[in-house]
Amino acid sequence: MMKPLHLFYCASLLGLTTISGLLLLLYHCAPVLYYLCTGILLGSVGYCVVLYLVPKSRVSGEGKAVFITGCDSGFGFGLAKRLDSLGFTVFAGCLLADSGGEGSKKLRAECSSRLSTVQIDVTDDGQVQAAVRQVKGRLPKGSKCLYALVNNAGVWQPGEIEWVSMAAYRRVMEVNAFGTVRVTKAFLPLIRRAKGRVVNITSEAGLHSPPTISPYHMSKSAAEFFSDTLRHEMYKWGVKVVIVQPGSFGQATDIALPAVYNRLVENLRNNMEEAVKEDYGMEYFDFKMEQMRSGLNSEAQGKDPTPAIDAMVDAVTLTTPAHRYLVGSSFEDYINKIWLGYFPTRWTDYTERSEKEGDPKPAMLQKNM
Repeated sequence: MMKPLHLFYCASLLGLTTISGLLLLLYHCAPVLYYLCTGILLGSVGYCVVLYLVPKSRVSGEGKAVFITGCDSGFGFGLAKRLDSLGFTVFAGCLLADSGGEGSKKLRAECSSRLSTVQIDVTDDGQVQAAVRQVKGRLPKGSKCLYALVNNAGVWQPGEIEWVSMAAYRRVMEVNAFGTVRVTKAFLPLIRRAKGRVVNITSEAGLHSPPTISPYHMSKSAAEFFSDTLRHEMYKWGVKVVIVQPGSFGQATDIALPAVYNRLVENLRNNMEEAVKEDYGMEYFDFKMEQMRSGLNSEAQGKDPTPAIDAMVDAVTLTTPAHRYLVGSSFEDYINKIWLGYFPTRWTDYTERSEKEGDPKPAMLQKNM
């Protein structure tokens, strides 16, 4: 099977061959134009190399405030500690700040007095507005603005489409997509006045969706497009909008802890329609859920969140950050995510792997074989 990466290499080789052929033709037919085109090409390459190698300037954290959602654990917890160490005033938004959550306790104990935890459920309009008022009242002396907002809070949901209830779809969208919109709209006036920045943590999951995780991928794709629109609309205000797309960090966050995963699977089992249970069969359901559990615990899922946190720090502190930071995915993964949507279903790795490994089929399909 022709994989997307192989096709990309073939297209790149064809493109380089075409450019070389055109330059050779120009060399013989129009030498002046040949030297002009060659100079432009080499100059462009050199400019890109210089941009990559030159040390990037960063802003100072002194007197600058940052609000981060999802700081109970994972990326948000690590980012809050890192930005505090860099001198920023950090408002660490935690879901369990007012109910004795371990994450908020650790942040208050381990960080400087510049960091304060803020109770926030990104699905609750009242809590979001209360967080805005709390931030306004605690901004650094002489400041009336917020330098950066980091939308990091997120939840996850496994299961094939027919297994997942509408309530579960709404829950994931409410946190990952609408939560990002809700918090952004609430804090934008403070961000605009500072000509600051919004950093949205999406995922490489927003590029292409494999089977059995559609709610999560839908929500991250929605957050991607929201961020793109926001970036264009905020340009006139001097506000930067940056997307960070973490790849395989399943073991570096609490989004799919064993206890959480078990609870989600049990909810799927209990809320599935009887007709769906009968057609798929519990053997197929159990196999798919165990297969996903193994994937989450595999070595491909990184345990160290540092690369993702480094990218988030760059998004907050670099004077001229990139629009997007894809981190934790290989080049092949990136090409696959971009191109797989254009390939026939039977050509994708998921279908090919399933057929080769002889995965069990749903009960009704087995009866019809």
